[in-house]
Amino acid sequence: MGRTGLLFMVLLITDYVHTVSAIPDDECPDAYPARENCEFDEVCEDASCKYNQYVTCYLNRCGTCEAVFRGYDNLTVSCNQLTPKCRLLHLEMLHKMRTASSHPGGRRVDDLYDPDCETNGTFKAKQCDDDSNLCWCVDSAGVRLTDKSGDDPKCDQLVRVHLIQIDFSFKVEFVFLKMKEQALRRKVAIKLVKEYTLKATQILEIKVHEISREISIRLGENGTKDPADISTVAYYIERDLKMNKFTLEVDGKSLQVERESVQVWFFDNEPPRINMKTISPGFAAIIIIIALAFLTGIAVFVVVRRRAKEDRRRIQFEVIEGQEMDDRHLAQWMGLTR
Repeated sequence: MGRTGLLFMVLLITDYVHTVSAIPDDECPDAYPARENCEFDEVCEDASCKYNQYVTCYLNRCGTCEAVFRGYDNLTVSCNQLTPKCRLLHLEMLHKMRTASSHPGGRRVDDLYDPDCETNGTFKAKQCDDDSNLCWCVDSAGVRLTDKSGDDPKCDQLVRVHLIQIDFSFKVEFVFLKMKEQALRRKVAIKLVKEYTLKATQILEIKVHEISREISIRLGENGTKDPADISTVAYYIERDLKMNKFTLEVDGKSLQVERESVQVWFFDNEPPRINMKTISPGFAAIIIIIALAFLTGIAVFVVVRRRAKEDRRRIQFEVIEGQEMDDRHLAQWMGLTR
């Protein structure tokens, strides 16, 4: 039996267990005995998980009567932070399987795969498909770096994505954006920090092109304390853009994103070992391969210049590290990146 069939059986068993019982009493520590004076409807009726829709609310009666959210694999999910990309993709695939099972003739999307994740939610360096017996290596964004092979590929460690660029455009009249670039950049910066939990210093650049109505966001990893995983953030942003949930307003008017224009570019610490002819046109991620000679020439200058800019920003943000960025700090950031 393939992995898809096994997962489907697990889903059916999990549904049955959840129907029969909520959280059992023996899960409560002795210091917090189970309480009987709370109802499921009272706790879960208005409860919601901000960053993950693929979870179900359960009643925690262990002395607190709090809402507990669990995924389709019965693992607890924290709703106060972004779900790691690998974990979120896994729950999405389980959701698609449940939907397909309730609609005869349905099938899962070919461009996606159910990833293997580490216990902390990151991608395992090697991913495999049990149905086809093919394996391949991925980076920290889950993007394939090698050809799929029946042989056991050597994926010694997870290749880190150190830079991500997100490009998209708006359906808006040209005159509407005239002289509004700075206000729009400021709104994007506020949104990235407050809604997607990014650190200010992880926002390397935001460009607004008036003529083409395009916005370009560059996100980077850095040495800040508890930085947000840019691969996870980029996945949430890409999904929200394509679902028209990345809302922005200028002068009280909402800007509508052209979903077909959304592109995400990944820059890895190592070049991919892949035959580009095997990448389908519909492949969601776009991988840039830079020749070694080019890296030793022009790229050196670009890296040095970028590091200098990051050092300057890092000095400016030392006083606000660990605090929520308010309008005054955003104004400082906007001044640095004009």
